[in-house]
Amino acid sequence: MTSLADEAVRGCHGGSIHTGNSCRSRMHGENIRGPARPFRCEASCTYRRCATGVERSMVLAERSGETSRLRQVFSDVDGGRGRIVVVSGPAGSGRTALLREAVDGLAVPVTLLSAHCSRAEQNLPLGVIRQLFTGAALGPERARHVADLLRRGAQQAEAVADEESAHIGPADAAVAEELWSVVVEISARTPVGIVVDDIRHADAHSLAYLLYFIRRSHTVRTAMVFVESDEMLPVYPLFQDELHQRTDVHYIRLSLLSRAGISAILRERLGHGNSSSVVDSCAEVTGGNPLLVRAFAADVESIAPGTPVSAGEAVGDAFRQAVTLCLRRSGAEALEAARVLALLGDRASPALVGRTLDIGPRTADRLLALLRSTGLVADGGFRHPAVRAAVLAQTPEAVRTGLESRIARVLYDSGAPSPAVAAFLTAAPAPFDVADERWRWAVPVLRDAAELAAAENRVPQATAYLEQAHRAASGGCERSAILVALARLQRRSSPRAALRRLDPVVAHLTSGRFDAAHAAVMVRCLLQDGRHDEARELLRRLDETDGGRGPAAASKRLLGLWLSVSYPGVARGLSADAAPWQSARGPESDGDALRWRATRLLASVLGGAADERSIQEAEQALRIYHVTEHTLEPLTLALSALVYADRAGTASAWCSALLAEAGLAHAPAWRAQLSSLAAQAALRQGMLPDAERYAAAALSGMTAGDWGAEIGAPLATAVLTHLAVGRPDDAGTLLQRPVPAEMHDGRGGLHYRYARGRYCLHTSRPHAALRDFLDCGVLMQRWRMDAPGLVPWRSGAAEALARIGETVRARRLVAEELDMLRAGTPGRSYGVALRTLAAVSRPEQRPEILKEAVDVLRACGDRYELAATLVDIADAHEALGESKRARYAARRARGAAESCGAHGLLARLRPPGTGPAASEAAAGGEPALPGGAELSTAEGKVAALAAMGYSNRDIGRKLHITVSTVEQHLTRVYRKLNVSRRQDLPAPDPRLPVALL
Repeated sequence: MTSLADEAVRGCHGGSIHTGNSCRSRMHGENIRGPARPFRCEASCTYRRCATGVERSMVLAERSGETSRLRQVFSDVDGGRGRIVVVSGPAGSGRTALLREAVDGLAVPVTLLSAHCSRAEQNLPLGVIRQLFTGAALGPERARHVADLLRRGAQQAEAVADEESAHIGPADAAVAEELWSVVVEISARTPVGIVVDDIRHADAHSLAYLLYFIRRSHTVRTAMVFVESDEMLPVYPLFQDELHQRTDVHYIRLSLLSRAGISAILRERLGHGNSSSVVDSCAEVTGGNPLLVRAFAADVESIAPGTPVSAGEAVGDAFRQAVTLCLRRSGAEALEAARVLALLGDRASPALVGRTLDIGPRTADRLLALLRSTGLVADGGFRHPAVRAAVLAQTPEAVRTGLESRIARVLYDSGAPSPAVAAFLTAAPAPFDVADERWRWAVPVLRDAAELAAAENRVPQATAYLEQAHRAASGGCERSAILVALARLQRRSSPRAALRRLDPVVAHLTSGRFDAAHAAVMVRCLLQDGRHDEARELLRRLDETDGGRGPAAASKRLLGLWLSVSYPGVARGLSADAAPWQSARGPESDGDALRWRATRLLASVLGGAADERSIQEAEQALRIYHVTEHTLEPLTLALSALVYADRAGTASAWCSALLAEAGLAHAPAWRAQLSSLAAQAALRQGMLPDAERYAAAALSGMTAGDWGAEIGAPLATAVLTHLAVGRPDDAGTLLQRPVPAEMHDGRGGLHYRYARGRYCLHTSRPHAALRDFLDCGVLMQRWRMDAPGLVPWRSGAAEALARIGETVRARRLVAEELDMLRAGTPGRSYGVALRTLAAVSRPEQRPEILKEAVDVLRACGDRYELAATLVDIADAHEALGESKRARYAARRARGAAESCGAHGLLARLRPPGTGPAASEAAAGGEPALPGGAELSTAEGKVAALAAMGYSNRDIGRKLHITVSTVEQHLTRVYRKLNVSRRQDLPAPDPRLPVALL
């Protein structure tokens, strides 16, 4: 037979059996003053195995008053008066433990008839009554008679249709009367205790019999004790109604433990060393529920002694199991409400809980009040995250999925933000029936939430939303749109993998309904991946669609303009050329309008029509917009325009800012693309270490497959940087990499051809170099992007022609380039062209041309080209026999080359100490300045640093003087040396201290 505390013990002691006088409980049906028998402990049992392995008693905290009242009831029974007691309290409050403690300490003999009700036996007629009388101390004949009565009563009960009725018929009354006579017979010898634990799970017929007993108990020495837990609604309200109507019923209600009670249990369980922090943690997690407190203590015992214990760290398996047990004892409605509360999290409210469970607000309030009484809930939510985690961990997946779908609908109907709704729509693979039209609202919600998540760089979450939306979408166009959005997200990390997602879209576009906007996205992706034949097929179909107005026509114009600046080799295959797109009105939507402006700006730069206003527009866009899936392309187009317009310094600053944003966005592919542009900008500023670093980051940030047909630009920058720093072998290795042939349909192919031409020049293959340069020229003229800022093919070809002796043709090409550049403000491209012009001019003309180039390059900030020009000046003076000027120029060139890391240029210069000045120094002579001028020590230092190209501010910082003092020194230096500008200052003497320079 099931004992009074069978179910409770399983959560605390795992059903272990204890014997001996240390536990004073008695078996069912025995006189409690008799010998001790084995028993099974309950959840709030006050026994613990000590270090010696012997069970020792533990206190029942804060229950002394209730225990005394219950014992007094049994004492009153011994005086001949029947008593009825109802012991109640929240689940886990120790009701059964209280009963056991009270019975164990009675001073009078009592015969205990007990039953423990179970939900599993709730449909067994007279199951509780059978427990009460089975095993009672009866003689053999009386026992057989009772068994016959129970059998007859059960048969009669099975014939009654209304199982929930607490009424009793004549036949049942006869059985009940005979059973009651047995109780009366026993009470003549000793008082009788009829104890029914967890009475809410009693069967209806047993309750009818119990009511029959109650009505006759006032003159019999019986104590009827019914133990019930808090619940939403009584299972059999007629039974409870009758109890409440009686004036002789005593109610004992158990409350949660105070901090002192918690401390007492922990002290008994864990020893006297438990700190106040452990008590605080326990109170924080358990709320004083005895069942949870003991489970907390069990988990703490598993932690190493002396280890600080926080509320979260102390929670283990015992606590989680206790939470589940506590909720199950609170009833199915409370358990379901707890699960909804756990799923809602911070959004929980009585209204949302009620709507999810399809109950009214009052019922929801009562459910939450019931949960608060257990200590699990406080202030509208779970007392501690550990409790919420325990509830979720014990919720079956199917149950959780169903609740999440209901919560999603409730949140949607209540106007909750899309991310809040989408979180529940994506919590399970299929939380709703995608074929059900009632769920059509879910797709736009998921797409909107994905857009917001992507904007906040929560890419995994955005991807989950879109994948769920794709599963729920019905039409092909809608599914294609979602796949396009997914591909945009995946392009943050791998453009090639993103394109794999779009294969169904390609098939849909080529065989099904054609969508111009989707076709435009697909063309971009296919071109980058090198799938140009498929891209051309889509372009052909797009070209056949009607023009006119509207979003489709705007998408077509935008795509055409983009092709003309990005893949002009493909654009030439369309029926119309780029000019109409460049002059047409662009899209009106914000995203496409930005892309249109940026693309037109780049087109104007490449076409030689850009003005200062256009450049300012590009900078304004870079100031306003952040990097996203929708803005990355226009921002990179604007950066490219700045680079090609000789605004490398501005482009470099914006690249740094956008790279930082891309890092926060967890987008390695974005960083790779921006690093490629940053490398170009750094190279055009002569910042070779930065160019090398950015180029390496670009090539390592994406695989060659991900770069696809756009790998030409980062490869070209890396090759040119290796040549500049004096590592031609590394440049050659890069050029040995296989590249897709489709690369040459795009702008990146021009960069690649030019870099390969420079490598051929460096390795003394001028004819091969000339072919590459001239091929660039043919393509650039054909594609209407013949801008020296893109690729200075004329200067390159001129150098190659000069190497093979065709100087006249070389001069003509350089002159053409200079004529193209004179229209605007002289910039880097103009300075490079001047340097090339000097190389193909007569020796006596070279110094003046190169000095003009120095002025231009110093103003635009290209340190490498400036150093290269200074090297050319030294060579020019050397060729004219002007050794002293050559030596001065070489020293200036060395300083400039060293400052930017141009080791390739240093190889062209005479090593320090090998020139005429070194011989003079070796002979013991003093360094002399032109004209015999004498400078003070301070003036000499300032003059030396100024001759090396340092600014007045840098000179002041090095010498620890003010800028004004620097200017005064320079004025005197100019007067003494009879020069008018710092470019004419002689090179610093090699014997000046290295620390000074």
